[in-house]
Amino acid sequence: MTTLDICLLQWDTYNRRMQKMIDSISDENFYKPIVQGGNSPSWLFGHLADTDDALLDLFGISSRIHPELSRIYHHERGANQNGHLTRQELAERWGAIVKKLDQTFKSMSEPDWHGKHMAVSEEDFKKEPQRNKLNVMLSRVTHKASHLGQVAMQPK
Repeated sequence: MTTLDICLLQWDTYNRRMQKMIDSISDENFYKPIVQGGNSPSWLFGHLADTDDALLDLFGISSRIHPELSRIYHHERGANQNGHLTRQELAERWGAIVKKLDQTFKSMSEPDWHGKHMAVSEEDFKKEPQRNKLNVMLSRVTHKASHLGQVAMQPK
């Protein structure tokens, strides 16, 4: 197993964990903030789907599949708990996003992964080669793990 295989395994693992959590939380608790004044699992899952969707554009794969997610699951504190998609709508959108990412990720070579993403210039990439696609994907895995830890605090 290569280092790249291990990285992709982490991506898959956290996507499976996210799906398991989406499926296991009750409807009542899905929309209820985890802590007073905090985010609900609904918002956290929508936010994670939005950040996965943004990878399509960031990696130059395609335009976002569901750009409306960024309008619904924005980062404005206190104003982001309304107008969420239903669990089914969110799961369907996120599933389509992950399917497209998975297909592309599995076809990428190691040099592709070590290449620059769309948000870094050639000049900056020469100075900071760690600003590559693999590093971004790993940071998204960490981001997902962090938010899934928050959701785990919500009663089922």
